[in-house]
Amino acid sequence: MIAGGNCQPNMVTYSTIIRGFCMKVNNSAAIQLLRKMDEGPCKPNLVVYNTIIDSLCKDTLVDDALNLFSEMMCKGIAPNVITYTSLIHGVCKLGKWKEATRLLNEMVSKNIFPDVFTFSVLVDTLCKEGMVVEAEGVVEMIQRDIDPNAVTYTSLMDGYCLRGEIGKAQNVFELMLSKGEVVNVVCYNTLINGYCKLKNIDEAMMLFLDMSHKGLVANTITYNTLVDGFCKVGRIDDAQKLFSEMQACG
Repeated sequence: MIAGGNCQPNMVTYSTIIRGFCMKVNNSAAIQLLRKMDEGPCKPNLVVYNTIIDSLCKDTLVDDALNLFSEMMCKGIAPNVITYTSLIHGVCKLGKWKEATRLLNEMVSKNIFPDVFTFSVLVDTLCKEGMVVEAEGVVEMIQRDIDPNAVTYTSLMDGYCLRGEIGKAQNVFELMLSKGEVVNVVCYNTLINGYCKLKNIDEAMMLFLDMSHKGLVANTITYNTLVDGFCKVGRIDDAQKLFSEMQACG
């Protein structure tokens, strides 16, 4: 690196190179440069730490990210919503919902309010772990301050479907519609799958037709779920008919 004479790297220089290393998932090089900053006059700031923490979390090196997080705070650098969201996303990828909930509570206690992305990641993890009651609590927390988005609602629907609570999943779906939320193919697929698992194929088909009326194009997942649903209830002719329709759609 250029560091001779009057040509010294500054914060912008360091930040840009560290971001480049992180984009290439070269975390060791990014941390090495962080240490070089520690030794010189240009000390790392929140942006530098956030960049490396996010990269480590994406690379599932969450323990290393948490260590950097502790180091950062020991230096008096206060975390922000970006820091916490990266960490929550990282621990959620590893299925550590208790740690994710702890981080959420910690950030709220510091008056750092999560954004809808933070909440969506946590709700999705809790639902996949079967912790739907906890996920409901998170959604209630969201509704007090910000509007949940389609990802949050779909994750909650999926959680209910996994537990066989299709009525609650349907209620979430209708809540989305009442709020004017954009309901996409993923939302429909989640609910269709829930009905098919309970062998309630007629309700699933009604949703399929509703999708078409709204101009949404069913995808392979939609068709596969319905074909499988028809087969499970012994309606092979309907399964074959739908399969032919799927082939015709290309």
